[in-house]
Amino acid sequence: MSGSNLNESCRLKFENMDIEIVKTRDQQLKHNFLALIITAMKTLTRVAVSSSSICLWLLFASSSLYSSCFCNQNSHQIQCIATERSVLIQFKNNLVDRANRLSSWSGDDCCSWSGVVCDNSTHHVQELRLRGPDDGIHGHCHGTYDTDEELEEAKKLMLGGIISPSLIKLEQLRYLDLSCNDFGITPIPAFIGSLQNLRYLNISRSQFTREIPHQLGNLSDLLVLDLHDDPVLGNLQSASLKWIENLKRLQYLDMSGINLAEASDHWLQAINTPSLKEVHFSSCGLTQIPSEPTRVSFTSINVLDLSYNIFNGLLPGWVFSLHDLVSLDLTNGFIGGLNPGTRGGFDSTPSLTSLRVSGNTFVNSSSILNSLYSLSNLRILDVSNCNITEPILGNLQNLSFIVHLDLSNNQIGEVIPKSLSNLCNMTTLDLQSNNFSGDVTELLERFCECESPKLELFALRGNYVTGRLPEKLGRLKNLGSIDIAYNKLTGILPRSLGSLSLLKTLQLNINQLEGSIPDSVGDLSSLNFLDLSFNKLNGSLPQSIGKLGKLTFLTLHHNSLTGIVTENHFANLTALTTLWVGDNKLSFDLVNNWIPPFQLNVLRIGSCSLGPLFPSWVQSQTSLAELDLANANISDTMPNWISTSFSSVTYFNISHNNIMGKLGDVSFLTAAAILDLSSNHFHGELPRDFNKPDLGFLDLSYNNLSGSLDQFLCDGIQESRQLSVLNLANNNMSGGLPDCWMNWEYLVFLNLEKNKLSGKIPSSLGNITSLQSVDIRNNKLSGEIPMSLLNSKSLLIVELAENELTGRIPTSIGRDDTSLKILSLRSNKLEGEIPNELCHLSSIQILDLADNSLSGYLPKCFTNFSVISGKETSSPIVPYDVLFQNQVLGSASLVTKGRVFSYSTILYLVTTLDLSDNNFSGSIPDEVMELSGLRYLNLSHNKLTGRIPDRISEMAPLESLDLSVNHLDGRIPSSLSRLRALNSFNVSYNNLTGRIPTGSQFQTFNDESSFIGNALCGAPLAACQPNSDNDTNISKDGDDDDESDGIDWILVIFTTIGLIVGFWIMIGPLLVSKRWREAYYHFLDKMRIKLPDFILLVFPCLKMREPFHETRSSIDQDQRFDLSQYIFDERDGFKHHTSSYEASSSTQPPHQPDSL
Repeated sequence: MSGSNLNESCRLKFENMDIEIVKTRDQQLKHNFLALIITAMKTLTRVAVSSSSICLWLLFASSSLYSSCFCNQNSHQIQCIATERSVLIQFKNNLVDRANRLSSWSGDDCCSWSGVVCDNSTHHVQELRLRGPDDGIHGHCHGTYDTDEELEEAKKLMLGGIISPSLIKLEQLRYLDLSCNDFGITPIPAFIGSLQNLRYLNISRSQFTREIPHQLGNLSDLLVLDLHDDPVLGNLQSASLKWIENLKRLQYLDMSGINLAEASDHWLQAINTPSLKEVHFSSCGLTQIPSEPTRVSFTSINVLDLSYNIFNGLLPGWVFSLHDLVSLDLTNGFIGGLNPGTRGGFDSTPSLTSLRVSGNTFVNSSSILNSLYSLSNLRILDVSNCNITEPILGNLQNLSFIVHLDLSNNQIGEVIPKSLSNLCNMTTLDLQSNNFSGDVTELLERFCECESPKLELFALRGNYVTGRLPEKLGRLKNLGSIDIAYNKLTGILPRSLGSLSLLKTLQLNINQLEGSIPDSVGDLSSLNFLDLSFNKLNGSLPQSIGKLGKLTFLTLHHNSLTGIVTENHFANLTALTTLWVGDNKLSFDLVNNWIPPFQLNVLRIGSCSLGPLFPSWVQSQTSLAELDLANANISDTMPNWISTSFSSVTYFNISHNNIMGKLGDVSFLTAAAILDLSSNHFHGELPRDFNKPDLGFLDLSYNNLSGSLDQFLCDGIQESRQLSVLNLANNNMSGGLPDCWMNWEYLVFLNLEKNKLSGKIPSSLGNITSLQSVDIRNNKLSGEIPMSLLNSKSLLIVELAENELTGRIPTSIGRDDTSLKILSLRSNKLEGEIPNELCHLSSIQILDLADNSLSGYLPKCFTNFSVISGKETSSPIVPYDVLFQNQVLGSASLVTKGRVFSYSTILYLVTTLDLSDNNFSGSIPDEVMELSGLRYLNLSHNKLTGRIPDRISEMAPLESLDLSVNHLDGRIPSSLSRLRALNSFNVSYNNLTGRIPTGSQFQTFNDESSFIGNALCGAPLAACQPNSDNDTNISKDGDDDDESDGIDWILVIFTTIGLIVGFWIMIGPLLVSKRWREAYYHFLDKMRIKLPDFILLVFPCLKMREPFHETRSSIDQDQRFDLSQYIFDERDGFKHHTSSYEASSSTQPPHQPDSL
């Protein structure tokens, strides 16, 4: 139980005890003592949850004393009043008591009956405690049981029937509790408002309905009123709350789950009374928070719960005036900000120990966040899903008592801290779904170093944290949940995991964990949810996992687990309902007569080795809803027990096996189920009743099925079907396309490629408003393309290639609201010109009209294609990647680089324009060169003339360019070498001349076949001859193409500029400055004299050549110079020497230093 719940539970019981104590003269002393204890306990609850143990001890002590004071006296001294006994008997007779709970209501002394408490002096009945089944821990009532079976068992213990009006005669009744019963959707009796001595009334969650009677406002002495209802059922409502204003002494009010939408404008006025200490209006449908009441009278309120309403407004300032507020819950109130003029924040409520404001964006205000950091008494803080972006963890160091911290589902981008305030006492740390980064290892190690760590929940799912799980993780003995999925954890699973005996949930999926699963995982005796999928785990599956008797969910798929799986791995998994270990390298070796100890709802073991026979033990799993045995090495026929063992399967996948035979009964599938039998060896015709389950997904592709589609899609179908995906590709289906598509209005994906279908395409196919992808390529369809098909608003992919379609491309194509992205009409018999309306396909990314008889000029309007022209970028999440159960359905087969490629997962990256193998004429429009988003361009095998446009270099992403077999002339523009992405190029069999450009990508085009059939020269063809016609052509065309002669004019221009600047830097100063000229001449003079000696120093072998010395001494025989001032050092080169001498007029060279 959380701290706040414990506080509230204590507080409620303290107030109940106020009511239960009867102030009689002979008990006054005892009452004073109890009142003193209760007062002390109420004070403690306002301090902190750390006093919970004291609270419980005092509660126990006071309850024991109360029991001895009243219960014992009732049993020995009190004799009930006869008239009140009759009232109770009449009350009982109107009740339905299936469990005979009121069996004790038969003796003469009604004060000794179960649930009846009398006053020991007056003998009047004061209390009726008839609460329904409640374990006292979880507070189970309607709608809170785990299973329907538990709820049915609980209902047997619930009282029902009618509440007799005779209760009015119990004039001293002060306490009435009929909560958690089942009174059969009846109104709350209005006569309860006549029980004027009532102090405590609890009729919550007892299946009452309709309007709350306003007569309850007559209970002027009422202290506690609990009417809360199930928010899902919403049976109770109240259009007006004005009757609450009469309850002047009311301290506790709970109307959660009651429809108060019509009271949204005055609910605050109704509770504006100084006596109220605790108000719960959760899930009431309230739509307004009044800005300011006339006068705030409930400033002493301790608990305010307004969670799960739809305020859609601003938070008023009066909330911050509740200075005694201990607990505030505004969860999911859709509060967007603060009222203008609001001053302060939560720092005005220093007593707050519990603050839950999840789902409200007003928390993202800097002033609100700053006010949180000063709440030094705060123990519970929930600001999840508040769109917080700024760092917050580092500012929470002042919250020294925090034990529950929830910052999940925000956008906090912060490095995970190495420690936290009050770390050793923290029970809940939920930081999932943020942008936290950094290494989490040290933080976990700090938790592990605590002497007595309290941590129960640690959640970091969906962040960017790195690190590894520390080996000491097993010291966190109280951990019940670990969720660090969707991160970048590395390392291995620590063996100490097995020490976490209270751990119920372990989710580490989608990380980079390595190593094997430790055997100690079998010691997690409380574990019920284990997900280690999408990691790099290897090794075998430990047999110890079979000891996890409470495990219900086991997913290990998409790892590298190996080894044999036997029945020992599942020995004690009696609670298991989900087993998902597919996409590993596991091999199942189970005895033929093995009967599993579990009853699964989900079995997904695809891509494991199960064969060669169909696993017979699956027959025992009669509760299966999902079965995946795909790619499991099964070579068998479909067993008959499949259709009899299961009754409500929603997902059935046995694709990519070697299963043979005819299609059988699939009545075991539910409506909208997924059925994948693709890539097997099924044969025969499609059964007429195969679509009776009204499937949602049907994939029978890559089999040997035959027959007509008409009997499958049309026969016996009178109403709309739910099928959204139909894939019959790569079969032997024959006959024509049926014309009953009006019954398949939910169809999204249709693939009939590579069959033997013939006839015309029915126009009704284009009338399916939900259809996004239709693929009928490689059949024998004929006739014209129906206008409705290319005019559909929803269609994204149209694949009609490799058929025998005739006529023209419909002029109705390309409406303004079309979304078509892929259009392939390749290899048909289409003729005529490309209509200008085609250019209205602004979203087109792949246009393939190749291998037809189209003619005319190439349109200049292709620039209207937004993606191909680079005006828009395609997104990885695009509609034509139809995802169904993680399967990419959208695909396209394209001819690029002379080969056929099939694209699916990266289809959104492909942009193609293929008009090859037609009869197009004229020149290539310059507008085509503006398609700067195009990757593949094929205009080959046409009758195009003119030159290759120079602007082709603007098509930067271009990877493949094929202009072969046309009548193009001129030269290949050298600007083509700038296309860095170009890796396939073909201009063969044209009338091109000149030299093949060199450099960049052209160095990789070594295939002569890409250039033959022209008058070209240069690599990879023969080298150009200096006086050949090619060179002549080059010079003749020089005026027409500045770049055709290979000169890079940009380099020439910048080189010239550099020379000019350099020249003026060197010569300019000499022209304008006399001092510079004198210094320059003096320098040259020195160098003229010293240069020969410098050469001798570097090359001493030259000093033996006499002519050189003679020449040198003849330069200036009378001039003095100092040569020995330069000596050579191996480390420093030439250095200045201190000695000098005078050269004589002798022709002999001066004496060389010894060091030389």
